[in-house]
Amino acid sequence: MGRIKLLLLTLCCIFYLNNHQYELGRDKDPRKESEISYISLLSKKIIWETLSLPGMRFMVGLNFPKSTITHFDTQNAVAFTIDDGFCGLDNPDGDMTKEVRELFKKYNAHATFFITGSHCSHTKKEEIQLLLKDGHEIANHSMLDTPYNKYTTEEFKDDFEMTNKILLNYTQNIPNWYRAPHGKLSKNMQSVINEKGYKHIVCDGFANDTAIPDPEWIAKFILKKIKPGSIILIHMPERDVREWNYKAMELVLQGLKSKNLDILNLSEINQINKNR
Repeated sequence: MGRIKLLLLTLCCIFYLNNHQYELGRDKDPRKESEISYISLLSKKIIWETLSLPGMRFMVGLNFPKSTITHFDTQNAVAFTIDDGFCGLDNPDGDMTKEVRELFKKYNAHATFFITGSHCSHTKKEEIQLLLKDGHEIANHSMLDTPYNKYTTEEFKDDFEMTNKILLNYTQNIPNWYRAPHGKLSKNMQSVINEKGYKHIVCDGFANDTAIPDPEWIAKFILKKIKPGSIILIHMPERDVREWNYKAMELVLQGLKSKNLDILNLSEINQINKNR
């Protein structure tokens, strides 16, 4: 029965995609490290370093409602988040959920996976359930890897609810976290988030990893920026699509352990925050 339900949800995804003007968010980014020139890579690093000088906590305060969460007031721990799980419809052989799960297990680390509803078709349900069993959680990241800030309230609400229906196929315990694709949040979107009792999550540790295919630089940038209570964001690696993020994840995990920081999912660090 579970497989039939998943098949029906997959067909709904395909129907949904066919009836929406849709461009993959990663279409404008390099898929492999070899697809970007040295000069272009260097310029992207300089631009990101410059844009990040005020600090992401400060920048988020200027661009998002006060209810948006960038970090937690905790000591000795950070939250790790992973966007665009699990594997894009355009990359049927690219799923790396097992590899990422085993990597986090090696470092006794947990993460919140922000799931794009249309990215679940190429990942085995059993693998996602193992991920949940290991202490990770999955959260709503909308159906598509594209900005939603031009959607009407009803359009976004329909999309939000469809994504949750897909997540419910894997767990009945969906946390009340939402992350807007591409960091584009509108008043229409915020009204739905409020109505559903969710919190919008951004981060204060992000290295523009979809556009900068350099895992050593990504890890060094994140580790330089984060503090206890930080929320880290790295996008899900796939075979032949930003696969460099797997190495970036490992380097970040190593660096966090060397700082004696616990690596938690959002619900875990939020609970610590509540208990203080």
